[in-house]
Amino acid sequence: MFRKPTSLVKVLAIISVLTAVVIGLSVVGAQETSPTVQMGGNDELGSFLVDSNGMTLYLFTNDTPGVSNCSGDCLVNWPPLLVDEGVQPTLAAGIPGHLNVIQRADDSTYQVVYNGMPLYYWKDDAQAGDATGQGVGDVWYVVNPADVSLGGNDELGSFLVDSNGMTLYLFTNDTPGVSNCSGDCLVNWPPLLVDEGQEPSLQPGLTGTLSTIARDDGTYQVAYDDMPLYYWKDDVQPGDATGQGVGDVWYVIQPATVGMGGNDELGSFLVGPDGMTLYLFTNDTPGVSNCYDNCAVNWPPLLVPEGQEPTAAEGITGTLGVTERTDGTYQVTYDDMPLYYWIKDVVPGDATGQNVGEVWFVIDPNAPMDMEATPDMAGG
Repeated sequence: MFRKPTSLVKVLAIISVLTAVVIGLSVVGAQETSPTVQMGGNDELGSFLVDSNGMTLYLFTNDTPGVSNCSGDCLVNWPPLLVDEGVQPTLAAGIPGHLNVIQRADDSTYQVVYNGMPLYYWKDDAQAGDATGQGVGDVWYVVNPADVSLGGNDELGSFLVDSNGMTLYLFTNDTPGVSNCSGDCLVNWPPLLVDEGQEPSLQPGLTGTLSTIARDDGTYQVAYDDMPLYYWKDDVQPGDATGQGVGDVWYVIQPATVGMGGNDELGSFLVGPDGMTLYLFTNDTPGVSNCYDNCAVNWPPLLVPEGQEPTAAEGITGTLGVTERTDGTYQVTYDDMPLYYWIKDVVPGDATGQNVGEVWFVIDPNAPMDMEATPDMAGG
């Protein structure tokens, strides 16, 4: 999630502002039109996350996912990125990962977290592009999306992307740990590279493993589950996936729609492709969602594109299907029950929606789906 500057980091955009920003007034209100978090950067560090006014955001390595350990004098130097109660922060289009909110224990304010890590400013940054907090105490760093994250588009659904949201591909003529793309092939399909010795990072919650392979030219290519990763020359912006199916050998990489997760309290339960917990709503009926409007804001449905069959990770029993919602979107079902996320879950493993209102439950795929015995069927 953070890294010290390397020569391979590319600046997507340097965000400019016309007026100075006072950090103390940077609480995001409900009237905000710009995304809460977007991409900015500078010539020295490349691209990194910034707020709606272009001011640099930082993470604190002494924090843990979903928990801020910065208080007292620390907060004087490193003010948190806050939103008003009830405001859901927004992430600029094309940036992989997800935003959530945690309530701070010290003053009950609401701090924005990116992939579970709380976000802060640095008191000595004066204008957009400043990143003078980078590396302070060897614990404060600008925030970069993971080298490999979950992105997607309306046509294909979810697939793997790089830190800038650009689509990644595999080549079926490769073999595990070996790239068979060279010469003109590499002109059309540039490899995803990292510096020698750099361990590529994977978005928290994603299944699979990352590694590197040494290419003949001395560069180091990232591999996902041992398969080398590439770009396609004709993709221009995040969400483009024009290389899909080229020559019947180039494809995006799509994690299973429904996987297996869990925690110590509840044991195993179903999760989405990003590792976040899935729930069922006992006020639904088989094949029919009764969660709309504010309910769907708090409990976002797990969706797939029209015509796409959802996939299950190995070992998951039960049947996946799709139901059409009244808004024309297509929601994934498990044994005919529609699946949802909970807006207050922050990191993979969170299941804070369990038993909310005595109608929302995680799904244990090893328990029977018995609507007359909700806690049993839901693994509660």
